[in-house]
Amino acid sequence: MTEIFTSWQRLLRSPCLRSTIQARTRRSADEQLALYRWAGRPVPPLLSPVTLEVPDDLRDHIDRLPFPALLEGPDFGIIAVNRRAARACPWTTEPGANIMIDLLLPGPGRDQCAQWEEHWAPPLLAQLRQGALASAALRAIVDRVCEDAQVRELWHRTADLRRHAYGTTRPMHLAGPGPDPAWVRVLGWQPLHEPSLRVITGEPGHLPAGAKTPNGPS
Repeated sequence: MTEIFTSWQRLLRSPCLRSTIQARTRRSADEQLALYRWAGRPVPPLLSPVTLEVPDDLRDHIDRLPFPALLEGPDFGIIAVNRRAARACPWTTEPGANIMIDLLLPGPGRDQCAQWEEHWAPPLLAQLRQGALASAALRAIVDRVCEDAQVRELWHRTADLRRHAYGTTRPMHLAGPGPDPAWVRVLGWQPLHEPSLRVITGEPGHLPAGAKTPNGPS
């Protein structure tokens, strides 16, 4: 039994296996913490409490918006979504959903990101790099997403990029007529009375000048 237990511990400590498990299974925050501890791995010090209370005024605000919107914590954890966001991006409603983890690691979030390597990963990594300078929690997320070989390569390749992920227009696969992705303008708003939180919106956008469609240049 001791040999079997040791073998399982060794497997769980493998970066490849951990990234596969994280990509293919969704665990609650408590379950993730238990698995990290059982495998002898350091627990990421995420900033957003598991049961963070959502301010009523912000909940009401995002529910009234005519496009997908969500409320994001300081570690990019998703703590509330409106109905349009839940319908357009079902993965945002999963326990422990996190913008950086779900859009950078393989899974349903990243699958929605059209032209991911060009329009999504570089600005997300640039934003994560900026925040990680002063945050142990975000440095833990950097370590986690960089376990994926493709993300790790992009992290090093885009080391000089300082463009912010919010305020950009990006292509996204959404349910609807036609095979082409929709262009979405992603904006971030910081409430003055709740500065640790951010309201993130996905508004209908237009194909940027010079951007490529799936069939070539526009």
